[in-house]
Amino acid sequence: MKSNEQPIPLRSITLMPQWLIIAGVALSSACILVGMGLLAYAIGWAESDHVIGSIGGAIGCVIGGAGGLFGTLCDHNRRLPATIHLQLIHNDQVNHMYRVVFWPAVFCCATGLFLGFFVWNNPVIWHGIVQVSGILLFCSGSVEAARRHSTFRARAAFALYADGALLDEDTKAIDDARAKSAEFDAEIKAYLQISQQLSDWATPETH
Repeated sequence: MKSNEQPIPLRSITLMPQWLIIAGVALSSACILVGMGLLAYAIGWAESDHVIGSIGGAIGCVIGGAGGLFGTLCDHNRRLPATIHLQLIHNDQVNHMYRVVFWPAVFCCATGLFLGFFVWNNPVIWHGIVQVSGILLFCSGSVEAARRHSTFRARAAFALYADGALLDEDTKAIDDARAKSAEFDAEIKAYLQISQQLSDWATPETH
């Protein structure tokens, strides 16, 4: 066993929550379907001076949707080693993009929807405010949701490891990472010591 080899990933910890996977697949699939419908319209019904633009928009929808679907499925199947998950626990902080972007994007999106529906129904509102703020809202929210999900699952996995109740496959992955990194092994020993102290403190003494 070489110390510079990559540790075995933890199979039980997914990087994204199930609802986000479903939302990503649904949104990407919808983009592909819209693109295919737009392509059919461009070929069969669009006026001659709009054909090229319609085909370009259709291809953009299909390519963007396919890229989103591929990326979502890749993240759904991707797993990280225990060393990275322990870092997530040690650095459990709100993502910077979420902290800076999310709530202003929510405000701008809500304001844009109000203006578009009740004040000025214009592409400037829908594309310039609602669409842009919606994209920023979704991206920043998704990143933070994935971070919280991964951190929660990692904390649960290491707690089970400390109790000796983690799945054998993931236990072997953590042991593998400990064997390949002396620093990680020391961190795990410290974590186990703290976990044992907390367990002793929470368990009343019996006489």
